[in-house]
Amino acid sequence: MNYRNDPIRGRADSPRPYGYRDRMAPVARRAGRTATVAGLVIALSLVLGVPTRNAVAQPEPTVTSAGAAPALARDPMLGAGSTWSWRRWTARGVRQWIECAGSGPVTVVVIAGLHADHTMWSLVLDQFARTTRTCIYDRPGLGNSPARSPHAVVNAGQHADELKALLDVARVTGPLVIVGHSYGGLVARSFVARYRSLVAGLVLIEGVAPYDRLSHYWHEGGDTVDVWRSSATAQPMRLGSIPLVVLAAEDPDRSYWGAPAYGGSASDIADWRAHQRAAASLSTESTFLIVRHSAHVIEVDRPDAVVASVSLLVHAIETRTRLPRCALAHYGTQPLCA
Repeated sequence: MNYRNDPIRGRADSPRPYGYRDRMAPVARRAGRTATVAGLVIALSLVLGVPTRNAVAQPEPTVTSAGAAPALARDPMLGAGSTWSWRRWTARGVRQWIECAGSGPVTVVVIAGLHADHTMWSLVLDQFARTTRTCIYDRPGLGNSPARSPHAVVNAGQHADELKALLDVARVTGPLVIVGHSYGGLVARSFVARYRSLVAGLVLIEGVAPYDRLSHYWHEGGDTVDVWRSSATAQPMRLGSIPLVVLAAEDPDRSYWGAPAYGGSASDIADWRAHQRAAASLSTESTFLIVRHSAHVIEVDRPDAVVASVSLLVHAIETRTRLPRCALAHYGTQPLCA
Protein backbone atom coordinates (compact mmCIF):
# COMPACT_ATOMS: atom_id res chain seq x y z
CA MET A 1 0.00 0.00 0.00
CA ASN A 2 1.33 3.44 -0.88
CA TYR A 3 1.76 6.01 1.84
CA ARG A 4 0.89 9.62 1.28
CA ASN A 5 3.57 12.28 1.33
CA ASP A 6 3.77 15.06 3.87
CA PRO A 7 4.98 18.26 2.18
CA ILE A 8 5.75 20.67 4.95
CA ARG A 9 7.66 23.83 5.52
CA GLY A 10 7.42 26.64 3.01
CA ARG A 11 9.01 30.02 2.56
CA ALA A 12 7.42 33.00 0.86
CA ASP A 13 10.72 33.88 -0.80
CA SER A 14 11.35 30.36 -2.09
CA PRO A 15 10.48 29.28 -5.68
CA ARG A 16 8.98 26.08 -4.30
CA PRO A 17 7.97 24.90 -0.82
CA TYR A 18 10.83 23.92 1.42
CA GLY A 19 9.62 20.38 1.95
CA TYR A 20 9.73 16.97 0.41
CA ARG A 21 7.79 15.65 -2.56
CA ASP A 22 9.37 12.23 -2.83
CA ARG A 23 7.24 9.14 -2.40
CA MET A 24 7.58 7.42 0.92
CA ALA A 25 9.65 4.26 0.78
CA PRO A 26 7.70 1.06 1.29
CA VAL A 27 7.08 0.05 4.86
CA ALA A 28 8.84 -3.22 4.18
CA ARG A 29 12.19 -1.43 4.14
CA ARG A 30 11.69 -0.56 7.76
CA ALA A 31 9.97 -3.77 8.83
CA GLY A 32 13.07 -4.87 10.68
CA ARG A 33 12.69 -1.94 13.05
CA THR A 34 9.14 -2.80 14.01
CA ALA A 35 10.25 -6.09 15.54
CA THR A 36 12.24 -4.16 18.17
CA VAL A 37 9.50 -1.72 19.13
CA ALA A 38 7.58 -4.06 21.43
CA GLY A 39 10.70 -5.00 23.33
CA LEU A 40 11.79 -1.40 23.65
CA VAL A 41 8.42 -0.31 24.99
CA ILE A 42 8.42 -3.18 27.49
CA ALA A 43 11.90 -2.14 28.62
CA LEU A 44 10.74 1.44 29.08
CA SER A 45 7.67 0.22 30.93
CA LEU A 46 9.82 -1.73 33.36
CA VAL A 47 11.98 1.32 34.01
CA LEU A 48 9.03 3.68 34.45
CA GLY A 49 6.68 1.19 36.03
CA VAL A 50 4.11 1.49 33.24
CA PRO A 51 2.10 -1.71 32.76
CA THR A 52 1.69 -3.06 29.26
CA ARG A 53 -1.54 -4.69 28.23
CA ASN A 54 -3.67 -5.63 25.26
CA ALA A 55 -6.57 -3.20 25.37
CA VAL A 56 -9.84 -3.83 23.57
CA ALA A 57 -11.97 -0.96 22.29
CA GLN A 58 -15.65 -1.11 23.12
CA PRO A 59 -17.67 -1.10 19.88
CA GLU A 60 -20.24 1.61 19.39
CA PRO A 61 -22.81 1.84 16.59
CA THR A 62 -22.06 4.21 13.76
CA VAL A 63 -25.03 6.20 12.54
CA THR A 64 -24.82 7.16 8.90
CA SER A 65 -26.77 9.89 7.17
CA ALA A 66 -29.29 7.22 6.18
CA GLY A 67 -29.67 6.09 9.79
CA ALA A 68 -28.13 2.66 9.24
CA ALA A 69 -25.50 1.15 11.53
CA PRO A 70 -22.80 -0.51 9.42
CA ALA A 71 -20.57 -3.18 10.86
CA LEU A 72 -17.38 -2.01 12.52
CA ALA A 73 -14.31 -2.59 10.40
CA ARG A 74 -10.62 -2.86 11.10
CA ASP A 75 -7.83 -1.23 9.15
CA PRO A 76 -5.51 -3.96 7.80
CA MET A 77 -2.55 -1.56 7.95
CA LEU A 78 -2.60 -1.74 11.74
CA GLY A 79 -1.02 -4.60 13.62
CA ALA A 80 -2.73 -7.44 15.44
CA GLY A 81 -1.89 -6.26 18.96
CA SER A 82 -5.04 -4.20 19.59
CA THR A 83 -8.64 -4.18 18.45
CA TRP A 84 -9.39 -1.04 16.46
CA SER A 85 -12.86 0.15 15.52
CA TRP A 86 -13.50 2.88 12.97
CA ARG A 87 -16.37 5.18 12.11
CA ARG A 88 -17.12 8.05 9.77
CA TRP A 89 -18.99 10.93 11.32
CA THR A 90 -20.38 14.16 9.93
CA ALA A 91 -19.77 17.22 12.11
CA ARG A 92 -19.44 20.92 11.25
CA GLY A 93 -20.43 20.05 7.71
CA VAL A 94 -17.54 17.67 6.95
CA ARG A 95 -17.35 13.89 7.08
CA GLN A 96 -14.24 12.50 8.77
CA TRP A 97 -12.99 9.01 9.58
CA ILE A 98 -11.76 8.19 13.09
CA GLU A 99 -10.39 4.97 14.56
CA CYS A 100 -9.81 4.17 18.24
CA ALA A 101 -8.47 1.36 20.42
CA GLY A 102 -7.26 0.75 23.93
CA SER A 103 -8.37 2.01 27.33
CA GLY A 104 -6.97 4.25 30.00
CA PRO A 105 -7.49 7.43 31.99
CA VAL A 106 -6.29 9.63 29.12
CA THR A 107 -6.89 9.47 25.37
CA VAL A 108 -4.07 9.99 22.88
CA VAL A 109 -5.29 11.81 19.75
CA VAL A 110 -2.90 11.74 16.78
CA ILE A 111 -2.85 14.56 14.21
CA ALA A 112 -0.93 13.71 11.02
CA GLY A 113 1.06 16.12 8.88
CA LEU A 114 0.09 17.79 5.63
CA HIS A 115 -1.11 15.28 3.00
CA ALA A 116 -0.52 12.45 5.50
CA ASP A 117 -3.18 10.02 6.67
CA HIS A 118 -3.40 7.42 9.43
CA THR A 119 -1.18 4.93 7.59
CA MET A 120 1.85 7.13 8.29
CA TRP A 121 1.51 6.04 11.94
CA SER A 122 1.12 2.28 11.47
CA LEU A 123 4.42 1.52 13.24
CA VAL A 124 3.37 3.14 16.53
CA LEU A 125 -0.41 3.04 16.94
CA ASP A 126 -0.69 -0.45 18.40
CA GLN A 127 2.04 0.42 20.89
CA PHE A 128 0.14 3.53 21.97
CA ALA A 129 -3.06 1.52 22.40
CA ARG A 130 -1.35 -0.99 24.68
CA THR A 131 -0.85 1.71 27.31
CA THR A 132 -3.89 3.98 26.93
CA ARG A 133 -6.90 4.87 24.80
CA THR A 134 -5.69 5.99 21.36
CA CYS A 135 -7.51 7.62 18.43
CA ILE A 136 -6.36 8.71 14.99
CA TYR A 137 -8.37 10.41 12.26
CA ASP A 138 -8.07 11.58 8.66
CA ARG A 139 -8.78 15.18 7.69
CA PRO A 140 -11.15 15.78 4.73
CA GLY A 141 -9.79 14.44 1.45
CA LEU A 142 -7.12 12.28 3.09
CA GLY A 143 -7.03 8.55 3.72
CA ASN A 144 -10.49 7.25 4.57
CA SER A 145 -12.19 10.65 4.78
CA PRO A 146 -14.04 11.98 1.71
CA ALA A 147 -13.02 15.34 0.32
CA ARG A 148 -14.75 18.50 1.44
CA SER A 149 -17.50 19.60 -0.93
CA PRO A 150 -17.03 22.18 -2.20
CA HIS A 151 -13.30 22.57 -1.68
CA ALA A 152 -12.39 25.54 0.45
CA VAL A 153 -9.63 27.68 1.88
CA VAL A 154 -9.04 26.34 5.39
CA ASN A 155 -6.59 26.86 8.23
CA ALA A 156 -5.25 25.09 11.30
CA GLY A 157 -7.84 26.73 13.53
CA GLN A 158 -10.66 25.40 11.37
CA HIS A 159 -9.04 21.96 11.34
CA ALA A 160 -8.84 22.12 15.14
CA ASP A 161 -12.53 23.03 15.39
CA GLU A 162 -13.45 20.19 13.02
CA LEU A 163 -11.39 17.77 15.12
CA LYS A 164 -13.17 18.93 18.29
CA ALA A 165 -16.57 18.45 16.62
CA LEU A 166 -15.51 14.97 15.46
CA LEU A 167 -14.38 14.01 18.96
CA ASP A 168 -17.68 15.26 20.39
CA VAL A 169 -19.89 13.29 18.00
CA ALA A 170 -17.68 10.20 18.36
CA ARG A 171 -17.90 10.56 22.16
CA VAL A 172 -14.15 10.77 22.62
CA THR A 173 -13.73 12.64 25.88
CA GLY A 174 -10.84 14.17 27.76
CA PRO A 175 -8.41 14.38 29.29
CA LEU A 176 -6.57 14.31 25.96
CA VAL A 177 -2.93 13.89 25.00
CA ILE A 178 -2.54 15.57 21.61
CA VAL A 179 0.25 14.24 19.35
CA GLY A 180 0.95 16.38 16.28
CA HIS A 181 3.51 15.90 13.52
CA SER A 182 4.65 18.66 11.13
CA TYR A 183 1.53 20.63 10.03
CA GLY A 184 -0.32 18.50 12.58
CA GLY A 185 1.75 20.31 15.20
CA LEU A 186 0.24 23.60 14.05
CA VAL A 187 -3.25 22.09 14.27
CA ALA A 188 -2.36 20.76 17.74
CA ARG A 189 -1.30 24.23 18.89
CA SER A 190 -4.54 25.69 17.57
CA PHE A 191 -6.52 22.95 19.31
CA VAL A 192 -4.84 23.71 22.65
CA ALA A 193 -5.39 27.45 22.19
CA ARG A 194 -9.13 26.80 21.78
CA TYR A 195 -9.75 23.84 24.09
CA ARG A 196 -7.00 23.99 26.69
CA SER A 197 -9.23 22.64 29.47
CA LEU A 198 -9.52 19.31 27.63
CA VAL A 199 -5.78 18.81 27.18
CA ALA A 200 -3.66 16.91 29.70
CA GLY A 201 -0.48 16.76 27.61
CA LEU A 202 1.04 17.58 24.23
CA VAL A 203 3.66 15.90 22.03
CA LEU A 204 5.06 17.93 19.12
CA ILE A 205 7.02 15.87 16.58
CA GLU A 206 8.94 18.11 14.18
CA GLY A 207 5.97 20.44 14.53
CA VAL A 208 5.50 23.44 12.28
CA ALA A 209 5.76 26.59 14.40
CA PRO A 210 3.83 29.78 13.76
CA TYR A 211 6.37 32.14 12.27
CA ASP A 212 6.48 34.56 9.37
CA ARG A 213 8.81 32.81 6.93
CA LEU A 214 6.19 30.27 5.90
CA SER A 215 4.75 30.42 2.41
CA HIS A 216 1.18 31.69 2.35
CA TYR A 217 -0.66 28.66 0.96
CA TRP A 218 -0.31 24.89 1.05
CA HIS A 219 -2.65 22.30 -0.44
CA GLU A 220 -4.08 18.98 0.74
CA GLY A 221 -7.14 16.87 -0.03
CA GLY A 222 -8.42 19.37 -2.58
CA ASP A 223 -8.42 22.22 -0.05
CA THR A 224 -6.09 25.20 0.20
CA VAL A 225 -4.48 25.73 3.60
CA ASP A 226 -3.93 29.38 4.54
CA VAL A 227 -0.68 29.00 6.44
CA TRP A 228 -0.47 32.60 7.62
CA ARG A 229 -3.95 32.40 9.10
CA SER A 230 -3.00 29.05 10.60
CA SER A 231 -0.04 30.68 12.32
CA ALA A 232 -2.30 33.36 13.78
CA THR A 233 -4.68 30.77 15.23
CA ALA A 234 -1.80 28.89 16.87
CA GLN A 235 0.18 31.79 18.33
CA PRO A 236 -2.02 32.33 21.42
CA MET A 237 -1.29 28.79 22.64
CA ARG A 238 0.34 28.54 26.08
CA LEU A 239 0.38 25.37 28.14
CA GLY A 240 1.30 26.67 31.57
CA SER A 241 2.34 23.55 33.49
CA ILE A 242 0.64 21.06 31.13
CA PRO A 243 3.34 18.46 30.25
CA LEU A 244 4.96 18.83 26.83
CA VAL A 245 7.42 16.65 24.92
CA VAL A 246 9.10 18.08 21.81
CA LEU A 247 10.82 15.68 19.41
CA ALA A 248 13.21 17.17 16.86
CA ALA A 249 15.01 15.32 14.08
CA GLU A 250 18.75 14.97 13.95
CA ASP A 251 18.52 15.76 10.23
CA PRO A 252 15.41 17.89 9.48
CA ASP A 253 16.54 18.58 5.91
CA ARG A 254 15.28 15.28 4.53
CA SER A 255 12.10 13.25 4.80
CA TYR A 256 13.62 9.94 5.97
CA TRP A 257 17.02 8.99 7.27
CA GLY A 258 19.30 8.48 4.29
CA ALA A 259 16.83 9.95 1.78
CA PRO A 260 17.81 12.80 -0.57
CA ALA A 261 18.02 16.19 1.12
CA TYR A 262 15.36 18.83 0.57
CA GLY A 263 18.09 21.31 -0.30
CA GLY A 264 17.24 23.88 2.34
CA SER A 265 19.74 26.65 3.00
CA ALA A 266 21.82 26.72 6.15
CA SER A 267 19.67 29.58 7.49
CA ASP A 268 16.47 27.61 6.75
CA ILE A 269 17.75 24.61 8.69
CA ALA A 270 19.04 26.76 11.55
CA ASP A 271 15.67 28.54 11.79
CA TRP A 272 13.80 25.24 11.81
CA ARG A 273 16.01 23.83 14.58
CA ALA A 274 15.68 27.02 16.61
CA HIS A 275 11.88 26.88 16.42
CA GLN A 276 11.88 23.23 17.47
CA ARG A 277 13.92 24.05 20.56
CA ALA A 278 11.85 27.17 21.29
CA ALA A 279 8.67 25.07 21.30
CA ALA A 280 9.75 23.58 24.63
CA SER A 281 9.24 27.00 26.23
CA LEU A 282 5.48 26.72 25.64
CA SER A 283 5.23 24.81 28.93
CA THR A 284 6.99 25.08 32.26
CA GLU A 285 6.91 21.27 32.32
CA SER A 286 8.62 20.19 29.12
CA THR A 287 11.25 17.85 27.70
CA PHE A 288 13.12 18.55 24.46
CA LEU A 289 14.66 15.61 22.59
CA ILE A 290 16.79 15.46 19.47
CA VAL A 291 16.13 11.99 18.07
CA ARG A 292 19.30 10.43 16.71
CA HIS A 293 19.28 8.73 13.31
CA SER A 294 16.02 10.42 12.33
CA ALA A 295 14.87 12.81 9.64
CA HIS A 296 11.61 14.78 9.53
CA VAL A 297 9.22 11.81 9.68
CA ILE A 298 10.38 10.53 13.07
CA GLU A 299 7.40 8.21 13.51
CA VAL A 300 8.76 6.16 10.59
CA ASP A 301 12.51 6.52 11.15
CA ARG A 302 12.42 6.01 14.91
CA PRO A 303 9.03 4.64 15.99
CA ASP A 304 10.67 3.45 19.22
CA ALA A 305 11.47 7.06 20.17
CA VAL A 306 7.91 8.19 19.49
CA VAL A 307 6.40 5.31 21.47
CA ALA A 308 8.78 5.88 24.37
CA SER A 309 8.06 9.61 24.48
CA VAL A 310 4.29 9.20 24.45
CA SER A 311 4.55 6.48 27.12
CA LEU A 312 6.72 8.77 29.23
CA LEU A 313 4.19 11.61 28.97
CA VAL A 314 1.18 9.39 29.71
CA HIS A 315 3.01 7.93 32.72
CA ALA A 316 3.77 11.42 34.07
CA ILE A 317 0.11 12.40 33.71
CA GLU A 318 -1.25 9.22 35.29
CA THR A 319 1.15 9.36 38.26
CA ARG A 320 1.08 13.16 38.55
CA THR A 321 4.85 13.26 38.51
CA ARG A 322 7.13 15.67 36.72
CA LEU A 323 8.66 14.91 33.35
CA PRO A 324 12.29 13.91 33.89
CA ARG A 325 14.74 16.08 32.01
CA CYS A 326 16.30 14.18 29.13
CA ALA A 327 14.95 10.94 30.61
CA LEU A 328 15.40 9.10 27.33
CA ALA A 329 19.01 10.11 26.77
CA HIS A 330 20.27 6.53 26.64
CA TYR A 331 17.08 4.74 25.65
CA GLY A 332 17.48 2.10 22.98
CA THR A 333 20.63 1.68 20.92
CA GLN A 334 21.00 5.38 20.10
CA PRO A 335 20.86 8.37 22.45
CA LEU A 336 17.67 10.36 21.93
CA CYS A 337 18.50 13.78 23.26
CA ALA A 338 21.37 16.21 23.01
